[in-house]
Amino acid sequence: MSNPTPTLPGRYACIDCGTNSVKLIVADLAEDSAEPVFQLSETTRIGEGMQANAMHLQEEPMRRTLEAIVNFAAAARDNDALETVLIGTAALRDAHISADFVRRVQERCGLMLEIITGQEEARLSFLAVREDPYWRDIPQLLVIDIGGGSTELIQGEAGTDRIQARTSVNLGAVKLTEAFLRSDPPAAEQIAAANRAAAAAFDAAGLLIRMDQEFKVVGVGGTLTNLGAMKLASALDPEALHGMTLRVPEIEGLRTLLAQRSVEERRMLPGLDPRRADIILAGAMLLLHALAHIQSDRVGICTRGLRWGVLYDRFLSHIGKS
Repeated sequence: MSNPTPTLPGRYACIDCGTNSVKLIVADLAEDSAEPVFQLSETTRIGEGMQANAMHLQEEPMRRTLEAIVNFAAAARDNDALETVLIGTAALRDAHISADFVRRVQERCGLMLEIITGQEEARLSFLAVREDPYWRDIPQLLVIDIGGGSTELIQGEAGTDRIQARTSVNLGAVKLTEAFLRSDPPAAEQIAAANRAAAAAFDAAGLLIRMDQEFKVVGVGGTLTNLGAMKLASALDPEALHGMTLRVPEIEGLRTLLAQRSVEERRMLPGLDPRRADIILAGAMLLLHALAHIQSDRVGICTRGLRWGVLYDRFLSHIGKS
């Protein structure tokens, strides 16, 4: 991703087109601060139905996602963003053909959709945590990023924004749900099969993390924020969740609760965003497998994920010079 010379302080925007949702952040950036101005999120599921259709994007999910992108681009302009960056992640990477969707986006809103690699996504997710004031002074960080289509484990070099090791697992909350958790609520054998698949995927990815080093584990993404809100039994509040810790027994308890509920019953659970009710169980399962993989009993929550990393990378001149 390019890093042009920015005009700081300034107001910039990023739209993140993920497998499950489209998210917008508009923020005021300066060399030593980043303040959110406006945020939006809409569940559009662009990856819906891909696995059953030879990894082809489906028309209705594309239509939903395109409308969200057009609306979010307008919102960025309305909030006086000097520039808006639009990125796409796992579903668009995995799609058999995505060029048509990229063309439609540019025709409708004038933005070029950048489909970033898994390696670039990992780097930017790590950067979002490393540059955050809450963790900026932590010597050693390991970031877990659970998306709709993939899960990333990223360990940084001590005290820098560079990546030391990365493990990528081609399973996310949407992908695991569609492949295995098809009943409502899921049958015991489906949960067992999903756990076997997740365990096998992490085993196949290998343990690249340096276990001889002490590190702070921090998670980004909707799975983490929703589990944190469920722990608090209150509506999603980024300020209350940012920096909060989830421990493995707490996650296991939430996973058990979710497995026993239908999607409709989950929608009534305090703290859980109803739009995530169908995939939150898979997200909790993947989080537990990720923590087991790195032998950690807890994870911190960062509510500033990938799109913040994009803003830092694109518009802060000191990034990459540490």
